[in-house]
Amino acid sequence: MEQRGTSGIRKVAIIGVHGWFPVKLIRTVIGEPTGTSKKFCDEMHLALKDYLKVHNVELEPEDCTLIPLEGEGKVLNRVEILYQNLVKNEKWKTALHEADLVLVATHSQGTPTSTMLVARLIEEGMLRVAAEDPKMQRVGILAMAGISHGPFPFLKGNLIVRWFEAEAAQELFEFMDSETEIAKKYREALGIVLTSGVRFTCVASLEDQVVPLYSAVMTSIHHPSIVRAVYIDGATYQDDFLTNLISFSLRLRNSGVDDHGVLVHLSEVVAGSIYGEGHSTIYEEREVYLLAIRSLLEPPKSLTPEMARSEPILHPFRAKQTLNPFYLPWGMRGVMDEIKTRGDEVLNEEMDRLKKLYDEWNPVSKGMKEIKFRLEPVRSRL
Repeated sequence: MEQRGTSGIRKVAIIGVHGWFPVKLIRTVIGEPTGTSKKFCDEMHLALKDYLKVHNVELEPEDCTLIPLEGEGKVLNRVEILYQNLVKNEKWKTALHEADLVLVATHSQGTPTSTMLVARLIEEGMLRVAAEDPKMQRVGILAMAGISHGPFPFLKGNLIVRWFEAEAAQELFEFMDSETEIAKKYREALGIVLTSGVRFTCVASLEDQVVPLYSAVMTSIHHPSIVRAVYIDGATYQDDFLTNLISFSLRLRNSGVDDHGVLVHLSEVVAGSIYGEGHSTIYEEREVYLLAIRSLLEPPKSLTPEMARSEPILHPFRAKQTLNPFYLPWGMRGVMDEIKTRGDEVLNEEMDRLKKLYDEWNPVSKGMKEIKFRLEPVRSRL
């Protein structure tokens, strides 16, 4: 039986899975991976307590078990290491089995790792997700800056990236092509997880220097149980046309409307500096964790149990080093035509606001000026 809100939540298990960046130089740039598993657990726990307090629910400390899983290497190796670490710990194993609510918080390369781990736990019956199970668990995965479609293609030849150790680093780039073996295994795991009713919250970081926006929000995967969002650091936030266009495109995807490749073509424009911190600051923000909790406990009424367990649509994907600069206006035109065809009043109002913001937008950087120039042909249709 489907449950919403805080109903039936008596015991909770929170799993944290860190990303993977082994070289010391990279760690100073992107953030320390090990130890962040515990941080993800702690942050999700605090966010859950805040959420439950608002709804007048309080759990005893022993009713919430934190399961920080650590282990480095290639994705499949990590899945095995994390699985063994979990099942060998009787306290964690019991807590996971008894939980009414299971939350998974992960980052970067931890996203495919966590997805495959959850798929394995489902297949082995360690997670109770069958729709007919009277004790069915509610399971949600928070993927922060997830590397679902690989890193930025231009990083492959970057000097810093060449200093990455071993094969695990090169494997990250294999996710850029949906036909590689590891990408196929990841997609297979996504199918298992999504058809089991697990709710995915994918949050990109706007100025990420490692993972493109399109990769973090799984742009080639279509399923009503995937919620997409973008984290924007308060210090860099601007309520301008570009920011609103990205937010609008994500709302389209969350509404089941195709963005016609707009997110892919905006990703490189908003890429952060390789020496920036956009890839790691995302997991410091409490609202990111709260969004995942709300997404799981407050699904839209339009999301029926049947839809929540439907098969995902997996479009083929291959990241390109260079994108056609003339595609963006065609993508925007496709979005506008689709919105007009649907006759959605709210989306049409947002289109009107975008037109106003476009007229007011005076970008300074070369990249932003280029975006405004490219969109000029469709200005009259905004």
